[in-house]
Amino acid sequence: MVEAVEIEERPKFRDIRRYFCQYCGICRSKKTLITSHINSHHKEEDEKARKERDPEEESSKSHTCEDCGITFKKHAYLLQHMQSHSLERPFVCALDDCQASYRRKDHLTRHLLLHEGKTFKCPVVNCNTEFSLLSNMKRHVEEIHDDSSPAVTDKSHKQHVCPEIGCGKVFRFASQLKKHEDSHVKLESVDVVCLEPGCMMHFTNVQCLKAHVNSSHQYMTCDICGSKQLKKNIKRHLRSHEPDSSSLETFQCEFKGCSCTFSNKSNLDKHKKVVHLKEKPFLCGFPDCGMRFAYKHVRDKHEKTVKHVFTLVSSTFLL
Repeated sequence: MVEAVEIEERPKFRDIRRYFCQYCGICRSKKTLITSHINSHHKEEDEKARKERDPEEESSKSHTCEDCGITFKKHAYLLQHMQSHSLERPFVCALDDCQASYRRKDHLTRHLLLHEGKTFKCPVVNCNTEFSLLSNMKRHVEEIHDDSSPAVTDKSHKQHVCPEIGCGKVFRFASQLKKHEDSHVKLESVDVVCLEPGCMMHFTNVQCLKAHVNSSHQYMTCDICGSKQLKKNIKRHLRSHEPDSSSLETFQCEFKGCSCTFSNKSNLDKHKKVVHLKEKPFLCGFPDCGMRFAYKHVRDKHEKTVKHVFTLVSSTFLL
């Protein structure tokens, strides 16, 4: 009887907020999101900096994080970034009956504005919307009340408003708003993220992460060939070592010149539709895109690319 030895692996976790913009300090969970942000909002600054940058001088003045290797333009940004590597929340709201705590001082400052009742009211007549930050109020006016804004010229556009207090960001589609609303939770409460390749799922505590790792990333070693397999797949893998495995039924593609074989008819049918019939049944869910894909997971990955990622840019970054 074939036995498999289970490998005990400790869950990997790290603060999800790892990457900072060197120009405004906004933080994101992925380096690609920061790159997209810089290309969208700091392109001229970045191009100018690239032209003026002296490679030797830049390397001597760089501010690099020793934990993850990320380099920042200013030492202040590096110090603020280093707080993200700790799970401690040293900045605590001092008001009674408020348990809020934050890793960064600017997040606490933003929180205190809500207690102080300091608000910025929309100046447009008959609009009583209030914001805790002046920049959010200005953005609201530009997106909702500006005559040149699509929100005015086309009422079907930009009608989904974020209900988060002091935010007010507006989106054209409900799906965009939903993704944005998740960011309010992630930036304040997400503590750990699974670092297994291709996963990056995030959790609010270590216990949830451990449960996820045990169910989705628990590996076992095959006692025959020594390869590492997911626990849920180990039985199927062991069957490949059985003497009569070669006699198992296979399904051969009947298209001329194709020698592909499959272990089940379902996979054969998918192969024929995608490779030979060129079917692409999965349409991108974002309007005005129109791209189609042969596989659902490829479509899902496309929808998460820079083309369809909407990041929230805060002009209230405090040093």
